[in-house]
Amino acid sequence: LLRFLPDFPFCIMSVNITRIVIQALREECLSRECNRRQQVIAVLNDLYAAAFLQLYRVWKWQRKTVADSSFLLKELELSAKKKPKRLLKSLEAYVNRSPAADGLQQPSSPSTSLGEEIDFTGVCDLQVELEGEARLV
Repeated sequence: LLRFLPDFPFCIMSVNITRIVIQALREECLSRECNRRQQVIAVLNDLYAAAFLQLYRVWKWQRKTVADSSFLLKELELSAKKKPKRLLKSLEAYVNRSPAADGLQQPSSPSTSLGEEIDFTGVCDLQVELEGEARLV
C-alpha cells in the first residue's frame, strides 16, 4: 500500500491532479499520445498515475508540506501540459523498475533511498466480501 506521509493531503491532491489531467486533455496537450495509442482513457489514467507518482516523490524527497502544495501543483501542471510524454515515460520506467525512473525529479540529498518501492493498490486488487447476491465483477 501507499506509505502515507505526515501532512500529505491525499484527497485534495487527487482532485487537483484530476483537474490538471483534464485540463491537459482539453488544451490538446495529450492529442499526440492519444492518437499514437489510439486510446484516450488509458492515456488519462497513465498521466494521472504518473503525475501522482511525481508529486509523491517530490513531496517525500524534499520533505514538502501543505504550504508548498500550490507551487508543487503549478510545476506538475506545467509538466503535464508541456512534457506529458516525459511524465508517462517516468511512470513506465517506474513500473518496469528500470534505471530510467531516475528521470523523475530527485533531491540533491545523497541520503535519499532510491531503491524504496511504493505499492499502489487498485480498486480491482481489493478483495471485497459482500453479503447476499451482490458481488463485484
